[in-house]
Amino acid sequence: MDISGIKTLTGILSKNSEMQLPEKTGYKVLALIAVLGIMIPCTAIVGFISYVMTEALIEVENPGGGMLFEMQILSAFSMIFGILVIFSILFFSSDREHFVTLPIPSHHLMMAKFTYAYFAESVMEFMILVAVFVGYFIAVGRNLGLSEALNPISIISSIVGVLLIPLVPMIYCAIFSVILMAVLSGVKDTKIFYRISTIFLMLFALLFLLSLRGIGDINMENYVESLGSGSNLFLKTLNIIFFPVPWLSNAISKGSILWLLLYLLGNVVLVAVLYFVGKALYQRGLYTAASLGSSKKAEIKTRDISMDSQFRASFMKELRVILRTKAFSGNCAYINVLWPVGAFLLFHFNKNKGFISEFIAMYGEGKERAEMILLMVVLGIAFIATALNSLASTAFTREGQHLSLIKYIPVPYETQVYAKATLSLIFTFPSLVLTDIIISLYMGTPVYMCIYFILTSLLAHVISIVIGMWMDSSAPYVEWDDEYSALRGNLNTFFNMAVMMVLSMVVILLGVIIYELMKLPILAFYIILFVILTGVMIRLVYVGKKRIIANISEMS
Repeated sequence: MDISGIKTLTGILSKNSEMQLPEKTGYKVLALIAVLGIMIPCTAIVGFISYVMTEALIEVENPGGGMLFEMQILSAFSMIFGILVIFSILFFSSDREHFVTLPIPSHHLMMAKFTYAYFAESVMEFMILVAVFVGYFIAVGRNLGLSEALNPISIISSIVGVLLIPLVPMIYCAIFSVILMAVLSGVKDTKIFYRISTIFLMLFALLFLLSLRGIGDINMENYVESLGSGSNLFLKTLNIIFFPVPWLSNAISKGSILWLLLYLLGNVVLVAVLYFVGKALYQRGLYTAASLGSSKKAEIKTRDISMDSQFRASFMKELRVILRTKAFSGNCAYINVLWPVGAFLLFHFNKNKGFISEFIAMYGEGKERAEMILLMVVLGIAFIATALNSLASTAFTREGQHLSLIKYIPVPYETQVYAKATLSLIFTFPSLVLTDIIISLYMGTPVYMCIYFILTSLLAHVISIVIGMWMDSSAPYVEWDDEYSALRGNLNTFFNMAVMMVLSMVVILLGVIIYELMKLPILAFYIILFVILTGVMIRLVYVGKKRIIANISEMS
C-alpha cells in the first residue's frame, strides 16, 4: 500500500472541500455562538448521560456497560447516516472524471476518498466520544477511586477510541458501497443504492424495539438494568456487528493492554479488507457510476419545461432540485416529519407517567408557569426546526457552481427570492402546524390557544427563513463536490442553527423577565411576545429582502 501517495491524495481532496469561514467579524461572532450554543452543550449533555449510566452500572459491577452502549449507538448512527455520504463521495463526487484520467491506481483513490470522508464526517463524533469518556472517568473516579480512573492504559485506550470508534462503521459502508456498485453494474437507477440507508435505519430501529421486550415498564432505569445484566438484545447484536468495540470497552474498563492491542489489530484487519476489496472492485464500480451519469444526462436533454408564471417556474425548479436529489430530500424535506411524529410518540407513551404526566396535570390545573413553558417549547421548535432542515440556509448554496445563473436568467431577483422562501414554507410550516395540534390535543389546550401557537410558530418560522437566506446569500458555499458536501460543509447552516438557539433563549429570557421578575400576568407575556415577533418579522422581511437582493447582485 502506497501510504504516502494516499496521504497526498487525501490532502488534495481535503483542500477547499469545506466552506472557509468568511473574513467578517459577524461570522466570527456566529462561530463563537455556534460553539458555545451547540457544540459544547451537546457534548456536555452526552457526558452527563455517560456519567449517570456509569454510576448506575457500577452498582451491578459493570462500569463499562454504559460506555459500551454509547459507543455502539454512535457506531450504529455512523453506519446509518454514513452509507449515503460514503457512497456519494466514492462514486458521484464531481472530481471523479478528473482523477480517473490520471495515472493513479483506482484503489489508492478510493482509500484517499475514504480517509477524507472519514475525518470530514467524524469531527462532531470525536467531540461526543471525548464527552463519553470524560463522563465515564469522572463516575469511576468518584465511585471507585482515582487510581482506577487514572489508569494509563485506560486513558490511552480512550484516546485511541476517540479517533477510531467511527472507523469500523465507515469501513462497512465503504465495503458495502464498492461491492454493491460492482455487483449491480447492470442497474441504471441509483434509487436502489440510496434506499439502503433506509433499510439500515429500519433494521436498527427494529432491533431497538425488540430490546424493549422483557424489561417491564419502558423507562431508563429498566433499560440500564438490562444493559448491566447483559440481556439487552440491541447491545448484544451491535456487539456482534461492530465486534472490535467491546474489545476497546474491556481495554478501558479493565486497563488491559492486551484488549487494546486486539482492538487495534481488528481495525487494521478491517482496513486491509477494505483495501483489497477496493483493489478488486472499485474500478468496476466507477464504470457503473459513469454509465449511470451518462444515462441521467441523456434523459435530462430530452425534457423541456414551459411555464407561464415566472414565480411558478422558479418554484418548480427549486422543488425539483429538492425532491430529485436524495441528499436534499432526506435532509431538507422529509426530516420535517420527525417533529409531529416525535411529538406524538413523546406524549402517547408518556402521557400517564413521568415528567410529561406531571406537566400535563400542571397545565390542566391552570398553572401559568406551565402555560409559559409550553409556549416556549412551541416557539423553540419553530425556530430550531426551520434551521435544522437547512432549506433556507442552503437556498443559494444549492445552486453550486451555477450560482451566477440566477443573476442572468430573465427572472427578477425578488421573484427568485420569494420562490426559495416559499419552498421552505411549504415543507416546514405544515409539519409545525401538525406538531402544534398534536401538542395541544394531548395538553388539552383551548382551540384559541392552539391557533395562537400556530400563528406564533409562523412568525418564528418566517424570521428563521429570512435570517437563513440572508446569511447564505452573504457567503454561499458553491465549491462543493456532491450534495452531501453542500449540506455538511456549509457553515451557514451551522450558524443559522446557532442564531435560532439564541433567539429561543431570548424568548425564554423574555418570559422570565415578564412573568418571574415583573410579575405580570401570563396574558401580558402572550401579547408582548406576539407584538415583538410580529414587529421583528415585518422589519426582517422588509430589510432582509433588500439585503438578499443586494447580495445576489454582488455575486460573481
